[in-house]
Amino acid sequence: MIATNQMLVSLDDFGDTQLFGNKTIYSSILLLRKQEQDKFVYSSIDSANKLWAAEKVSTIELSNSILNKLPWRLTTDMDFLSMLQKLDQIAVPLTEHAEIFNGIQTSAERPIPIYWFSSNDIIAESRDTIEICRDGNNYMIEKALLRPYFKPTRQSERGLNSYSILRTDKRIIFPYDKDGRLIRIEEMKGSYPGIYTYLEAYYDRLVPKCVSESGIRDVPNATADTWYQYGRTQALTAFINTPKLIVGILSKEPMYVFDNNDILIASGGTAGYCAITKRTDSPYALEYIQAWLSNPITEKILAIVGSDFEGGFTSRGTFVLPTLPFVELNFEDKAQKAIYDRVVKASQEIYDINNTLLNNPAKRISSLLQSRKINLIKEIQGLIKKVYQLDFQ
Repeated sequence: MIATNQMLVSLDDFGDTQLFGNKTIYSSILLLRKQEQDKFVYSSIDSANKLWAAEKVSTIELSNSILNKLPWRLTTDMDFLSMLQKLDQIAVPLTEHAEIFNGIQTSAERPIPIYWFSSNDIIAESRDTIEICRDGNNYMIEKALLRPYFKPTRQSERGLNSYSILRTDKRIIFPYDKDGRLIRIEEMKGSYPGIYTYLEAYYDRLVPKCVSESGIRDVPNATADTWYQYGRTQALTAFINTPKLIVGILSKEPMYVFDNNDILIASGGTAGYCAITKRTDSPYALEYIQAWLSNPITEKILAIVGSDFEGGFTSRGTFVLPTLPFVELNFEDKAQKAIYDRVVKASQEIYDINNTLLNNPAKRISSLLQSRKINLIKEIQGLIKKVYQLDFQ
């Protein structure tokens, strides 16, 4: 409404600067007028005292015509804003080549998670089963319905960036087939009796409200025979035989980690994860999409349109990611094709380095590999920057 009616007179943006003692509130001040305005003043303010004392702050006057229904891309960096306006004329939305989806939601996480467990819960393991201990009881869990699960709970699992080594010691019961259909209760009892016994032991925690008056889970469309299904069933097939990027929605550094092992991820507002896959009809490899998303220029765009949080964190998720611009390459042009090929090849070399580092090589070799990895990342960033600047030479 503000953009359509050109009502904006000024916007004072405090970002993650806190204005009120002992309260975490993210604030801005909008001044509107009930008549069309040609221009408005945007101010980026890192201290409330500057505003109250009328001290100089970072300010720019902009045309109301740049505002639209998408997240407003406002910055006092005029050169960057000019680059974005040029991009708008040639770029396509990221969603032309990528699909973005949320993680799973079991709706059974508290006070302890039911569906997933870590290595600390495992007391024995064989070829086909693992034995876990929960609440003083032991259960045999069939591996056939287990999937790796990414939900950082340790310090060592946090603070990842796009080219970090992806590790998880967690596994989750995934009671669905390859087509994303819930495995029927008769098959669960007959083929996976250990898992069924375990889930049944927590029936009171899992039974949905729509099935029993004593139920505590909100599970749409659940029945008496599907009481063990996840709380939400969106995008389940996206986690089956599909390479993806695991996206940290709230992080300091860009986190778009390549996963080729069908790891499930936890959904959850600004604190969870989402995922990105390439569209089947896209000519761009997921490695290239990862490089595009991880570039400092992309990160600056997200810092502008996303939400700032204390401690230097930026929120990036299924709301803002689709608004990102993506510059398509002309694969008939040798220079542009060379940039693309090199980005993909350098990314794959980084994955190979990560796999070698997982085997804990000697310190001297590890140092050489880490140095090589840093140089590859810098090279990739430089190549994507050239595409942003439309400099293909």
